[in-house]
Amino acid sequence: MNFGLAHHRQLNGSVPDSEQGGIELGLFLMPASLPGRPLADALDWNHDVLCAADRLGYSEAWIGQHFTTPWEPIASPQQVIARALGHTSQIRLGTGVEVLYNSHPVRLALELAQLDHLARGRLMFGFGSGGTGTDFQLYGVDPRADQHTAMAREALAIILDCWKPGGPDRFDGQFWQVHRPAYDDRYIWHIEPYGDPRPRIALAGFMPRSASMRLAGEHGYIPLSFHVAPEHMSLHWEGICEGAAQSGRTPARARWRHIRDIYVAESASDARRAARDGCMGQFWDRHFMKTIGRSGSLDLFKRPAAPTDATGDAASMIEHRSWYVGTPDQVVDLILEHHEITGGFGTLLQLGYDYADPGWREGWMRSMTLLATEVMPAVNRRLAAARPEIAEIN
Repeated sequence: MNFGLAHHRQLNGSVPDSEQGGIELGLFLMPASLPGRPLADALDWNHDVLCAADRLGYSEAWIGQHFTTPWEPIASPQQVIARALGHTSQIRLGTGVEVLYNSHPVRLALELAQLDHLARGRLMFGFGSGGTGTDFQLYGVDPRADQHTAMAREALAIILDCWKPGGPDRFDGQFWQVHRPAYDDRYIWHIEPYGDPRPRIALAGFMPRSASMRLAGEHGYIPLSFHVAPEHMSLHWEGICEGAAQSGRTPARARWRHIRDIYVAESASDARRAARDGCMGQFWDRHFMKTIGRSGSLDLFKRPAAPTDATGDAASMIEHRSWYVGTPDQVVDLILEHHEITGGFGTLLQLGYDYADPGWREGWMRSMTLLATEVMPAVNRRLAAARPEIAEIN
């Protein structure tokens, strides 16, 4: 493999400010859109957001994958990334995530390796076992038997085998088989990633005892923690450490990514209105809250200090500080509180929503600007000033 460039920041997944005890800023695009939005328009909106993030200095962005929900209509994060590569120059772009039960792992390994060459190392590799019930039904996967998790482990093993020099060996698994062709003049394994992929692999999870978090710790992968309340997210670090202990690793908090709902405006009322009435609130109230409610996970997203009768709707998430919504100063305080509760992390990932409609677009872009140019610099200044009193991020 062409791993000579692996020392470069874009290839090793490092985060410059985090190395100094600060927090990097990134994006996580599910991507969420309102049902009925033409797919072409949703793709254009997310492209515009990625380009804006690059101009504003966001360090990275992750793009999700779903098949059967009109609220999250993007089926191919790789295509979104490929388009953005030609219009951005600095931001790292990652699959967030490629769901591993729905593609043959050899094909996925080769597609991602080729995309890594298009990205010249700006690509990150987010993998997951999936969580959308209707997607499971589409593929005939039984989540009650934890089939998706077993398939993900097997697929990831095959992908890593494909990425080693010389290509994959024979693999006879429970779900997939790989047959190594006979070597002659007609067969030479020739598609390998642009740079060492291992430091750029990420796994996502949100349950307190997430198997993905333990696996990330065990193998030194990037942990992506979804947007549960910080008190519950802090438990992810225990799982990461448990996994790391199994393989004798020392986990680094600087590699830990935290995904949050964030909206910033000059006035608190404007921020609350946009978060509650715009795509963020509609997505939550009409879709996501119902989905996690059926799974019994809604309480994970509520702060423990919230009243026991709190409904958990968008207005409640704002009022009880599960979402980081308000003026720059208010959001700074919320992020610093989150940092203290969780013990420190490397990158804050702002969840992206579709605010493409007139009357909403300008506010969302302004929110991104305030977050990048006012909120995060203030957060990192205050962390730097307090560093003698806080635990140093590893």
